[in-house]
Amino acid sequence: MSYDQPVPESILSSADTTVSKRQSVVPLEVQALPKIPPLPTKPTPHITSEDVTTYIQPLVSRQWKVGHICPGVGENEILELNRRYQFKGFDDAMDFVRGVAVISRAEKHHARTVIEYDTVTIFLHTHTAYIFYRIGEGEPVPKKVPGLTRRDIRFAIQVEELHETFKEKGRMKNLAVSTGLIHLQYWSMRSVLRRYGEKQTDPKTEDAHSTSPNN
Repeated sequence: MSYDQPVPESILSSADTTVSKRQSVVPLEVQALPKIPPLPTKPTPHITSEDVTTYIQPLVSRQWKVGHICPGVGENEILELNRRYQFKGFDDAMDFVRGVAVISRAEKHHARTVIEYDTVTIFLHTHTAYIFYRIGEGEPVPKKVPGLTRRDIRFAIQVEELHETFKEKGRMKNLAVSTGLIHLQYWSMRSVLRRYGEKQTDPKTEDAHSTSPNN
């Protein structure tokens, strides 16, 4: 991924420099967690450019990263959200995983969870995400394309809230933000903007993300 492509100021306004100057980059300013968005409609649409600003950017500022499940162009580029948490010990990590399981059952959405003694890594994307095509004047036709949806955003925000409770109780390791992580923050924003930067809507409804009881 090239670092010489400018990132829109509206997304990286909290940064003091551009990614092109690798030696001088600073971490994104930590932003407050946004409110949990309502459940999306069914079939579940991908996130929009507004979601990137409202939800993804604050998560990235809190060390969530955007990874690739499948590289490609346009709809063929499948992204995921992921976050690595390090705890004081194994018991702390396992208690955290049990909390993630509670979120999973409530959301009816499942993360890939990797446990390595005192470290837990969460990976999120939606297998049953849809994009919509309108052919002529006919009704929009859904096409299943895995990717990021508000289901993943809801899950990530709740996991981050859970992390905050563990942090307040002194159950997390205190780790400095590495230069590598700082570069990943910028890379994450570039990736998600490339995929979802243009306005995307569900043509069958004015609001692609109105409340729905299920995915």
